[in-house]
Amino acid sequence: MVIWRRRAHRSAPVADRPDAARTRGVTVGLSWVAVCIVVSGVLTYGYQALVARAVPVADYGWFGSYWSLALVIGFGAFLPVELELARLLQQRPAGARLPAGTLRTVLGLTGLSTGCLLLASPRLVAALGDDAAFLLALLCICVISAGQFLVRGLLLGTGRLRTHGTVLLVDSGLRVVLALTLARSAPDADGGSYAWTLVAAMGLAHLPLLGWLLLRRRPAPREPGERGDPGAGTFVRAVGHLLVGSLCAQALLNAAPVLITALAAPGEEVRAAQFVASFTLVRLPLFVAVPLQSAMIPALVQLQAEEDGRRLAGLLRRGLAAVVLLGAAAAAIGLWLGPWVVRLVFGDAYALPGSEIAVLAVGSVLHLGLLVAGQALLAAGRHRAVAAVWIAGLLAACLCLLLVPDLVLRAALAFTGGSGVALACAVVALLRHHATRAEAVARASATGPEGRS
Repeated sequence: MVIWRRRAHRSAPVADRPDAARTRGVTVGLSWVAVCIVVSGVLTYGYQALVARAVPVADYGWFGSYWSLALVIGFGAFLPVELELARLLQQRPAGARLPAGTLRTVLGLTGLSTGCLLLASPRLVAALGDDAAFLLALLCICVISAGQFLVRGLLLGTGRLRTHGTVLLVDSGLRVVLALTLARSAPDADGGSYAWTLVAAMGLAHLPLLGWLLLRRRPAPREPGERGDPGAGTFVRAVGHLLVGSLCAQALLNAAPVLITALAAPGEEVRAAQFVASFTLVRLPLFVAVPLQSAMIPALVQLQAEEDGRRLAGLLRRGLAAVVLLGAAAAAIGLWLGPWVVRLVFGDAYALPGSEIAVLAVGSVLHLGLLVAGQALLAAGRHRAVAAVWIAGLLAACLCLLLVPDLVLRAALAFTGGSGVALACAVVALLRHHATRAEAVARASATGPEGRS
């Protein structure tokens, strides 16, 4: 085993992994990532508030649609690459190659997302206030996101958790700095101008680091007898299943602001913008949790490998109890304090009634539990189950959107109901998976050493 690991290290052309043991410093690294993500979430909150106060109310509704589409592109199309790299690289010896098919997958996703935007451009421009600047910015995000999530996957898979957290922090900080600079230098700037602050921040935070990582690549010839990579098809298929799940997840999380601005009748533009602001507020915990889910993968993979059924079942029960308690607290806070907080952050013109904010707050908690359950399925290698769970949630959301007539309530119930249905499906899938594994372990134990190969 030692000889094999050394050979793999000499032949590694891509992944630069620290020489320290894989488990050393994981707790400290995860703690730093958590701190960076929390601060990043607050900065994102501030960034949204800056834009909301700098542009007219209706214009912020269009910016909110752009923001949601940017999240769908990044976390929907490219997050699977980050997740699969984080899962696979941390299981490989130090200095292991990147999985075959990584570059092909990244380029394919870039072309696919760009093509979809161009095909949908007539409708998108109309939903974005007939401002072509939003569409051009989204096309740039397609390209930058490819490098962004490749960098993040490399950092997570090679154990560089501290660098990963720092990059997230720098990205969010740059957004605020650029938005403040634009607000002071061009007080009359519209939402399309602020769209480019997101593009610039993403590029400055990730692309230089990607160039540095690529410059450190030292290709070496494969040694005779060294085990080859499983093949590009394996990586592409895994990312394909995750792509279905991530696109459904981002549609469930971010489609509501786009749909509500598109469905708003004449005279309902302000109400649509109020929903966008309130939805942005209640999703603050998700702005924190979505980047953190990738950092959870190594720990979840290790827990799955231990095959401790009791521990896994206990974690699942405690997680469900936490979701119930947090959901009740979120409903109460949204009902009584939600309108006041929205007015405090975004201004008096953006507050929705407390009952509607409470529905959104419960949905945010359900979605938070769903993110954790989905990553547990991914760590168990259940890629198809991940896709099925998110598809079920999106179908439930579509039913709510079609059956409920009120503009704001239909969007709120779609998010909350879809997240609840998907969470229930994820819990069932996890219980079935662990029950199957427990039966397999019991049969292997009953067979005895003589029955094992």
